Amino acid sequence: MSQYPKGIYTLRIRIDGPEEIDVGNLARASFDGDYLYVGSALGSGGLKRVRRHLQVAMGSHEGGHWHVDHLTGAGEVVESWLIPTTKDLECELAGELAEEFEQPVEGFGASDCDCYSHLFSYESSKKEPLIKTMKEIAPGAKPVRFDWQ
Repeated sequence: MSQYPKGIYTLRIRIDGPEEIDVGNLARASFDGDYLYVGSALGSGGLKRVRRHLQVAMGSHEGGHWHVDHLTGAGEVVESWLIPTTKDLECELAGELAEEFEQPVEGFGASDCDCYSHLFSYESSKKEPLIKTMKEIAPGAKPVRFDWQ
Protein backbone atom coordinates (compact mmCIF):
# COMPACT_ATOMS: atom_id res chain seq x y z
CA MET A 1 0.00 0.00 0.00
CA SER A 2 1.28 3.45 -0.89
CA GLN A 3 2.07 5.97 1.84
CA TYR A 4 0.46 8.57 -0.40
CA PRO A 5 -3.33 8.95 -0.63
CA LYS A 6 -5.09 8.92 -3.96
CA GLY A 7 -6.54 12.11 -5.34
CA ILE A 8 -6.55 14.87 -7.89
CA TYR A 9 -4.25 17.87 -7.98
CA THR A 10 -3.63 21.27 -9.50
CA LEU A 11 -0.17 22.59 -10.34
CA ARG A 12 0.55 26.26 -10.92
CA ILE A 13 3.48 26.43 -13.34
CA ARG A 14 5.36 29.61 -14.27
CA ILE A 15 7.09 29.92 -17.63
CA ASP A 16 9.34 32.95 -18.00
CA GLY A 17 8.89 33.33 -21.70
CA PRO A 18 7.82 33.58 -24.29
CA GLU A 19 9.16 30.08 -24.82
CA GLU A 20 8.33 27.70 -27.67
CA ILE A 21 7.81 24.21 -26.24
CA ASP A 22 7.13 20.91 -28.00
CA VAL A 23 4.44 19.15 -25.97
CA GLY A 24 4.66 15.47 -26.84
CA ASN A 25 2.37 14.65 -29.76
CA LEU A 26 0.62 18.04 -29.54
CA ALA A 27 1.60 21.01 -31.66
CA ARG A 28 4.51 23.21 -30.64
CA ALA A 29 3.14 26.08 -28.55
CA SER A 30 4.35 29.35 -27.10
CA PHE A 31 4.14 29.73 -23.32
CA ASP A 32 4.60 32.82 -21.20
CA GLY A 33 3.28 33.42 -17.70
CA ASP A 34 1.44 31.25 -15.20
CA TYR A 35 -0.61 28.15 -15.98
CA LEU A 36 -2.78 25.72 -14.03
CA TYR A 37 -2.63 22.03 -14.77
CA VAL A 38 -5.24 19.60 -13.44
CA GLY A 39 -4.19 15.99 -12.99
CA SER A 40 -5.24 12.81 -11.25
CA ALA A 41 -3.30 10.44 -9.06
CA LEU A 42 -5.67 7.54 -8.55
CA GLY A 43 -3.17 4.78 -9.33
CA SER A 44 -1.11 2.72 -6.91
CA GLY A 45 1.40 5.55 -6.22
CA GLY A 46 -1.35 8.01 -5.36
CA LEU A 47 -0.37 11.63 -4.94
CA LYS A 48 3.30 10.67 -5.04
CA ARG A 49 2.95 11.65 -8.71
CA VAL A 50 2.98 15.31 -7.64
CA ARG A 51 6.38 14.81 -6.03
CA ARG A 52 7.63 13.49 -9.37
CA HIS A 53 6.30 16.58 -11.18
CA LEU A 54 8.16 18.79 -8.70
CA GLN A 55 11.34 16.76 -9.20
CA VAL A 56 11.08 17.26 -12.98
CA ALA A 57 10.69 21.02 -12.39
CA MET A 58 13.79 21.04 -10.17
CA GLY A 59 15.80 19.03 -12.71
CA SER A 60 16.35 16.04 -10.43
CA HIS A 61 14.11 13.71 -12.46
CA GLU A 62 13.91 13.36 -16.24
CA GLY A 63 10.48 14.14 -17.66
CA GLY A 64 8.84 13.52 -20.99
CA HIS A 65 6.19 10.93 -20.10
CA TRP A 66 3.23 13.30 -19.63
CA HIS A 67 2.33 16.55 -21.38
CA VAL A 68 2.86 18.45 -18.13
CA ASP A 69 6.48 17.22 -17.98
CA HIS A 70 7.27 19.50 -20.90
CA LEU A 71 6.05 22.52 -18.94
CA THR A 72 7.51 21.58 -15.56
CA GLY A 73 10.83 20.85 -17.27
CA ALA A 74 10.86 24.32 -18.82
CA GLY A 75 9.40 26.28 -15.93
CA GLU A 76 8.87 26.38 -12.21
CA VAL A 77 6.08 24.86 -10.12
CA VAL A 78 4.94 27.81 -8.01
CA GLU A 79 2.13 26.05 -6.15
CA SER A 80 0.57 22.63 -5.98
CA TRP A 81 -2.78 21.76 -4.49
CA LEU A 82 -3.76 18.21 -3.52
CA ILE A 83 -7.34 17.06 -3.12
CA PRO A 84 -7.48 13.63 -1.47
CA THR A 85 -10.28 11.58 -3.01
CA THR A 86 -10.84 8.15 -4.49
CA LYS A 87 -13.35 9.57 -6.99
CA ASP A 88 -12.25 10.35 -10.54
CA LEU A 89 -12.95 14.09 -10.43
CA GLU A 90 -10.14 15.33 -12.68
CA CYS A 91 -12.40 16.07 -15.66
CA GLU A 92 -15.10 17.57 -13.47
CA LEU A 93 -12.55 19.97 -11.94
CA ALA A 94 -11.20 20.84 -15.41
CA GLY A 95 -14.75 21.52 -16.60
CA GLU A 96 -15.43 23.83 -13.66
CA LEU A 97 -12.15 25.71 -14.17
CA ALA A 98 -12.93 26.13 -17.88
CA GLU A 99 -15.75 28.45 -16.85
CA GLU A 100 -13.25 30.79 -15.17
CA PHE A 101 -9.91 30.35 -16.98
CA GLU A 102 -8.76 30.31 -20.63
CA GLN A 103 -7.56 26.99 -22.08
CA PRO A 104 -4.54 27.78 -24.29
CA VAL A 105 -3.64 24.33 -25.69
CA GLU A 106 -6.26 21.89 -26.97
CA GLY A 107 -5.75 18.31 -25.79
CA PHE A 108 -3.14 19.18 -23.14
CA GLY A 109 -3.34 16.51 -20.44
CA ALA A 110 -6.59 15.28 -21.95
CA SER A 111 -5.51 12.56 -24.35
CA ASP A 112 -7.49 9.93 -22.42
CA CYS A 113 -10.76 11.85 -22.05
CA ASP A 114 -13.19 14.10 -23.91
CA CYS A 115 -12.10 17.35 -22.24
CA TYR A 116 -10.85 20.21 -24.39
CA SER A 117 -7.81 20.63 -22.13
CA HIS A 118 -6.53 20.23 -18.58
CA LEU A 119 -4.27 23.27 -18.90
CA PHE A 120 -5.41 26.80 -18.11
CA SER A 121 -3.89 30.27 -18.27
CA TYR A 122 -3.74 31.57 -14.69
CA GLU A 123 -4.39 35.05 -13.41
CA SER A 124 -3.64 35.69 -9.74
CA SER A 125 -6.77 37.84 -9.48
CA LYS A 126 -8.74 34.60 -9.89
CA LYS A 127 -7.13 32.69 -7.02
CA GLU A 128 -10.25 32.98 -4.87
CA PRO A 129 -12.49 31.28 -7.49
CA LEU A 130 -9.81 28.60 -7.94
CA ILE A 131 -9.73 27.78 -4.21
CA LYS A 132 -13.54 27.88 -4.01
CA THR A 133 -13.86 25.47 -6.95
CA MET A 134 -11.30 23.06 -5.47
CA LYS A 135 -13.15 23.07 -2.14
CA GLU A 136 -16.49 22.37 -3.81
CA ILE A 137 -15.31 19.61 -6.16
CA ALA A 138 -14.91 16.92 -3.50
CA PRO A 139 -17.25 17.58 -0.57
CA GLY A 140 -15.60 16.57 2.67
CA ALA A 141 -12.09 16.75 1.21
CA LYS A 142 -9.98 19.79 1.95
CA PRO A 143 -7.48 20.96 -0.70
CA VAL A 144 -3.99 21.01 0.78
CA ARG A 145 -1.18 23.20 -0.52
CA PHE A 146 1.91 21.03 -1.05
CA ASP A 147 5.42 22.17 -1.90
CA TRP A 148 8.06 19.46 -1.78
CA GLN A 149 11.76 20.29 -1.78
